[in-house]
Amino acid sequence: MKKLLSSLVALSLCTVVMAQKSEISAAKNTYAIFEVGTQTKASAKKQLETLNTAKASIDKATVHEKTLNAPDAWGYKALIYSAIAVTDTVNMSNADAAFKTAQEAIAKAKELDKEGKEKNNIESSERNLSIVMQNRGVSAFNKKDYKTAYTSFKYISDVMPKDSLFSMYTAIAANSAQMTDEAIKYYNKTLELNTKNPSLYQELGRLYMAKADTNSALKVIEAGRAVHPNNLNLIYDELNVYLARGQANKQISKIESAIAQEPKNKTLHFVAGVAYASNKQLDKAEEAYNKALEIDPSYADAVYNLAVIYIDKGNAFINQANALPNNKGTEAKYNALKSQFNAQLTKAAPLLEKARELNPKDRNVAKALREVYVKLNKLDKAAELKKQLDQM
Repeated sequence: MKKLLSSLVALSLCTVVMAQKSEISAAKNTYAIFEVGTQTKASAKKQLETLNTAKASIDKATVHEKTLNAPDAWGYKALIYSAIAVTDTVNMSNADAAFKTAQEAIAKAKELDKEGKEKNNIESSERNLSIVMQNRGVSAFNKKDYKTAYTSFKYISDVMPKDSLFSMYTAIAANSAQMTDEAIKYYNKTLELNTKNPSLYQELGRLYMAKADTNSALKVIEAGRAVHPNNLNLIYDELNVYLARGQANKQISKIESAIAQEPKNKTLHFVAGVAYASNKQLDKAEEAYNKALEIDPSYADAVYNLAVIYIDKGNAFINQANALPNNKGTEAKYNALKSQFNAQLTKAAPLLEKARELNPKDRNVAKALREVYVKLNKLDKAAELKKQLDQM
């Protein structure tokens, strides 16, 4: 009789364990049905019904003493709950609760999965939660709720640390939310993963400049220029750092050395022009832009900037003229200065006309040309250009 009782107890225990394992199997089988439903475009309502059935089974398995430490139970719990978080777009409180439970299940699965058998389920669960956070982040960003966008994208970036796209999104959202330190952190992280985008160096450099950290800004911009030597934005930003430091001559010296190595590089001559103009060396700027145009006569930026040099020179003459005392003794000098003003604007006009041909949709070029026409008393041309500006 004792042997019979003993056998019955053993059988009973075995039956309980098998029952709980069958709950895991039921959850797995039901989840497989859900996956088929996603492929056959089943309705969201039908998919949630299937997931809730799987959820009921896996919940039983993860609380029973015989299976509560089974890695596959927690791997599938993470998978099922994360799928609910993605699928339920109507009941946000249910989706939020599922999201939280999925996070807890992922952590438990990682703790128990010593052999790595649940790796795929864990990664799939994390991808599901990332989809949820991506949707929330995009929605929040479009609504200008940048802090929520930052939190959402940060979650994805931290879960997928090798994904440069989401670390960049995190940085952009942080920057938009005026969270400068966080933006710097995630721009740096992005650059560790992706050096192909020059604007990343530019944005990070500007963030350092906003903090008056010119050392870090220069370090970032120089790293960017090493990868993208001809990127004009980085060249400008490097110049701005030196200007902020009162070291324009140092940058000019670097540019001149580069020109000595590449005398036919139109970009270097153009940048030299920008540097000279920033340092109030207008004659040298004029010479540099002309050299760039000798290499490429259709270099639109050089055409426009050369015109601006002539306008700046002309303005210097007219400012001197306007500062003269208003009497007959200064009339001759005034007229001479006014004549020099007109001469400089006469040089600028054909350059602006050419710049307009090269960039017909550029309003700044059109406005500058109209202003020159007005000052040169070419009112018919100014009026015609005004009509064109109104239509742009």
